[in-house]
Amino acid sequence: MGAKGEKGRVRKPKFKHLGQMDTDKVNVKNLIPSFIKLQKSRNEKFLDEYRILKQRLSAISVGGAVSLGEQPIKMLIDAEKGARICISETIMNLIWAPITDLKDVKMSGNWMWAAKCEGEGARLVEAVGGLCQGLREIGCAIDGGKDSLSMAVTANGEVVKSPGTLVLSAYAPCTNVTKVVNPALTATPGSQILWIKCGGAKGKFRLGGSALAQVYSQIGDDCPDIERFAEISNVFSILQELLNEDHLVGTVRKPKILAGHDISDGGLITTILEMAFAGNVSIDIDIQKETDPINILFAEECGIVLEVSDAEDVVQRFRSSAIECSVIGHATPEYGSDAHVKIQVNGKMEINEKLVDLREEWELVGDKLGEHQTNLKSLEEAKNVRNDCKKVQYKCDFEWFYHPSFIYHEQYFSTAPRVAIIREEGSNGDREMASAFTLAGFQTFDVTMTDMLKGHNLDGYRGVAFVGGFSYADVLGSAKGWAAGIQFNEKISQNFKVFRSRSDTFSYGVCNGCQLMAQLGWVGDEEDESESVTVFLDENECGRFESSFGPVKIEPSRSIMLSGMDNSILGLWSSHGEGQFSYRSSQNLENLKRNGQVCVRFCDDRGMTGSDYSKEKLPYPWNPNGSIDDVAAICSRDGRHLAMMPHADRSFLTWQWADSDDVNWNTRFDQQSVALSPWIRMFRSAYNWCND
Repeated sequence: MGAKGEKGRVRKPKFKHLGQMDTDKVNVKNLIPSFIKLQKSRNEKFLDEYRILKQRLSAISVGGAVSLGEQPIKMLIDAEKGARICISETIMNLIWAPITDLKDVKMSGNWMWAAKCEGEGARLVEAVGGLCQGLREIGCAIDGGKDSLSMAVTANGEVVKSPGTLVLSAYAPCTNVTKVVNPALTATPGSQILWIKCGGAKGKFRLGGSALAQVYSQIGDDCPDIERFAEISNVFSILQELLNEDHLVGTVRKPKILAGHDISDGGLITTILEMAFAGNVSIDIDIQKETDPINILFAEECGIVLEVSDAEDVVQRFRSSAIECSVIGHATPEYGSDAHVKIQVNGKMEINEKLVDLREEWELVGDKLGEHQTNLKSLEEAKNVRNDCKKVQYKCDFEWFYHPSFIYHEQYFSTAPRVAIIREEGSNGDREMASAFTLAGFQTFDVTMTDMLKGHNLDGYRGVAFVGGFSYADVLGSAKGWAAGIQFNEKISQNFKVFRSRSDTFSYGVCNGCQLMAQLGWVGDEEDESESVTVFLDENECGRFESSFGPVKIEPSRSIMLSGMDNSILGLWSSHGEGQFSYRSSQNLENLKRNGQVCVRFCDDRGMTGSDYSKEKLPYPWNPNGSIDDVAAICSRDGRHLAMMPHADRSFLTWQWADSDDVNWNTRFDQQSVALSPWIRMFRSAYNWCND
């Protein structure tokens, strides 16, 4: 194992700090386009860098929070410092979820290193030392992980080594999944944006290992470090307290922390821009700091940026613990093409651009990658939608709240209507579906196709739900294998025919279940209960699997489950590769519309469908699969059977929504957060129909 400084140790590439250069010749505005392109390529991921796993889908809101941290570029400069920065990034990514205690955070450490090469063993020892020191100071522990210590290969006589890398995965109990914070700026009236710098040496803005250095094809020789882990612990504790507090804004109580993002890859400017991009709003930033603007904006020193509803209280909390905290600006509710980005540093306007122009630079690398998996027409449509989109205006005029405590009384289940949650090999989403029906008052039963092969029948059920997923891995096409298993088994086929023929039954199929119902002929342009197929689900027009959250419009229809929800604009998850509705003939679609069987249609941020613009359909991604007339769900002629491609089963609680923060749809029953979204109404309507 090589010692520090011995021959053969990896040399640090030199980087002349911009602070030592003639900064009058360095224009921040000119740096932005190339910098943003690079930052997008090295940070192609969701903005919120933590994930939440809820323990139960019902009333209890506890769960688990996980986050990641890695800093391989900084470890090229100094392995020990890089390991400490890796810890801070992991913790700062976890800070946005309320957890039990920082000491409850456990981590898994994965090492990728060419440890057998000369000098690399010494660097690994340094990194381990920095990791152990940091974890001791912050009070967390590693309880697992793995290592790959032979990360080198010889090619054409030259040894090629993998950069020494540590990836930390942190996990902790989450006390309330409905209280998590995301990075999208809300532009709430009276809110302000705060910058909190912590952990690093005061007054230092080191550029080594930064994305800016990479723009200049360099790495650097002085990277950020964590000199004060105790300060990070204090920031974590204060923010955790604030996550559970709210503040009166006008007549509505808003969380004190409206949005937040850590400062990491790309520095302060990237954090601010990403928050503005996600919120699609204007920002006005004014930073006062006796340091060169380049260093302030691009240094990747540890810190966070917050949007808060009560700046006076939040600033006082941090400053009382001697933590550097300052108000740097605010967001304005100007959206999309109307939005601007203005950033001043020390009284000088460094950036004054349209938000959409900067965001297009940020999206450019993603679009280039998209050309290899998405058709060019859809990519161009997506670009136009990005530039034109304002803010989705959800609309809900019906009542959906009810007291769900009855579902916990054991004696109630003896009379509650029964629903079979039917799944096949490769299905998923059965737990979500069961939870939705259970919260609506049903008794739910897990029924597999294997159970039905063994003779389980549907005589005792009022409803069946065909869940989503990938039955038989979609090898024969979506739901074709599942449908064949029903149609070509006489016993099972008869079982389903009897169930369908009963006038007191209903069915709901989502995603793969929707495809199955179309294959079985349960929905479509049917004159009677024949099983002729008139509706098909083809490959998405964009040519790729689509997973996105977007608005839909509920049409007046015959569906019993969507009764009373007409003309609402609500959000739904789409997750499918073959969701494009097609028909045996164009007349089939006309008949479906005339008979009130088109139940749900995709819409845009204004609540408009393609026909409202005298177009065949909306552009991608408002219409994620290219269905004519933006069809998202259809029902049978009698309204008892509903087939829907997007997932109401994954959207019936508000915390499942991707962008419901501005909608005050949370409620509490029996001191347990239920947070029902309007989609619970469709499951409740099925329950009421069964009891009428």
